[in-house]
Amino acid sequence: MGKILITGGAGFIGSTIASVFVERDITPVVLDSLVTGRREFADGRIFYRGDVGDGALIDQIFLDHPDIAAAVHCAALIVVPESMADPLRYYQVNLSKTIEFAGHLVRNGCDRMIFASTAGMYRPEDDLSVRETSPLEPQNPYTRSKMMAETALADFAAAYRLRVISLRYLNPIGADPQLRTGLQHRKPTHALGKMIECYENGEPFTITGVDWPTRDGTAVRDYIHVWDIARAFYEAAVRFDSIIPPGDSDRPSGG
Repeated sequence: MGKILITGGAGFIGSTIASVFVERDITPVVLDSLVTGRREFADGRIFYRGDVGDGALIDQIFLDHPDIAAAVHCAALIVVPESMADPLRYYQVNLSKTIEFAGHLVRNGCDRMIFASTAGMYRPEDDLSVRETSPLEPQNPYTRSKMMAETALADFAAAYRLRVISLRYLNPIGADPQLRTGLQHRKPTHALGKMIECYENGEPFTITGVDWPTRDGTAVRDYIHVWDIARAFYEAAVRFDSIIPPGDSDRPSGG
């Protein structure tokens, strides 16, 4: 395949996805506003600094790189408490900007898009697990913004020359095995980040809940290694046409 456009490609997950493509001799074209991304995570890669909603910039990227075969859309805001404090910003970035970006792809003839979504939109089953068959019931502005974006993309796929694969996952952790990139935040808000922060400060780490139906009464939290997430995006890109054949654009894929 040709080059791959990765929005948010200087962030934690986007930069790791770019590394997977580099290792497999596919050239990533990185677009990142650097609001949360880190410029050094795009070192040695084709890089454009800007917003996914900037139509003129997207047009220029495709003019410079007409061999872009697909777009991976990772650019988003992802902190749940922040989304509850400032839902307007989350809907603007995660929903409105995604809609604009999809329009720019259609205008430039790019009909393959892989959307970085979230499994946080699933309603937990009675045993608190989530499956791909679980009902969709997002609980906060962040997960609702992602589900709304998926809904819009499904409508676009039915109406325009755009095929979309949506990958839903939870709790990414770890780093590129060669440590080329990693977390872009010095103080991450997820559980592992809080554990490290407590350790560095010599403070106890507070466990929420001791009466769960587990061996020690504490909650179980599943994680997925960021390299596995990145490999999944690569596999989706190289198998795109077998997952959603050309002419079958009204069937966006979840997972």
